[in-house]
Amino acid sequence: MDTKVCIYDSFKDIPINEWEELLTPHDVFLSIGFLSLIETFHKYEISPNYIVLKEKNKVIGILYSQTFKLSSKKLKEYINHGNPGFNLIRLIKSQLANFINLKVGFLGNLFLTNEIGFKIHPNYANKIDLNKVLRHLQDQNHNKLILLPHFYKDNFEFSNHYFKEINVEPDMHLKIPKSWHSFKDYYGAIHSKYKKRYRKTLIKSCSIRRKELNRLEIKQYAPMLDKLFDNVYNKSSFNAAKFNTNIFSHLKELIPNTSIVGYFIGDKMIGFSSNVLHNHKMYAHFVGLDYKVNSELDLYSKMLYDKIEYAIENKVELIKFGRTASEFKSNFGAIAQSNIGYVYDSTGILLKLLSPLLNLIKEKKWYQRNPFKQEQN
Repeated sequence: MDTKVCIYDSFKDIPINEWEELLTPHDVFLSIGFLSLIETFHKYEISPNYIVLKEKNKVIGILYSQTFKLSSKKLKEYINHGNPGFNLIRLIKSQLANFINLKVGFLGNLFLTNEIGFKIHPNYANKIDLNKVLRHLQDQNHNKLILLPHFYKDNFEFSNHYFKEINVEPDMHLKIPKSWHSFKDYYGAIHSKYKKRYRKTLIKSCSIRRKELNRLEIKQYAPMLDKLFDNVYNKSSFNAAKFNTNIFSHLKELIPNTSIVGYFIGDKMIGFSSNVLHNHKMYAHFVGLDYKVNSELDLYSKMLYDKIEYAIENKVELIKFGRTASEFKSNFGAIAQSNIGYVYDSTGILLKLLSPLLNLIKEKKWYQRNPFKQEQN
């Protein structure tokens, strides 16, 4: 199939009619409105690419990608996080000496875990050569490598020769049964051990006041939101790009079902939690914490219970909790999803050179817990 690959570096350059030709109102995370916000508020963190695929001037697909800089420091932190007890510094330094600040591409959106970043015309599903698209992308951006989630393999022509499979932290999901109409139903579904855990959190966090922030309040508390998010960001094992909390008020305007909840002791904000409701799913987005308060008052546990209650009240079918704190989130009923990703290199040479290092990237071992008395449907 003779596919024409058109790549644009900014939303300002895209022919809007071409990009939106295949989109529906359900595709808000691929809309120009949403992606322009991501681009505007993260111009120092990522460089976006908007890819339009055509056959005889007919749009047959669009893909969104981002480029970020991967330093040896970032990679060392992630590898050490997944391999506690091993001294890998010497190995990593020797392997990465010539590859500091690699330009790396990512198919999708770094700020939305495991969300599909493409739309393909139904007649062309599994017929588009992904290798050709990525080769164009790599040539244009001079990316050394391109990362992509597992589901691209199921929707495009895929040649294993240019891809290496890697382990990544799993996305944590909680399905909400239709039989749950309030938080009492969730509470009734969990074992007595986890009921006790919930009651303990309730007692410890009783002095915390929660408030959903409107757009004016989001702007008012902007410096504190940023500071609290920094606390979480700096503790993360791997950060490809830093999220900009100043986007929140604009995001709430674009997607009305965006909820930014502030947590307070008296008048002092000690945490925040953000959620986005879309297509019967709730994206448990970014959080910010005062870790001293968290350890004393079980703040993060309170946030997760609040998220579950909010999802049930809004008749959500699935909560997407993201990739961090997998074992901790499993205490609340979240189940690990696929933890497979791929690394692409158009020549295969760099993949071979880095293969020993990529093999060291492993998910930190953890135990999947199940708080429920019986399997949830």
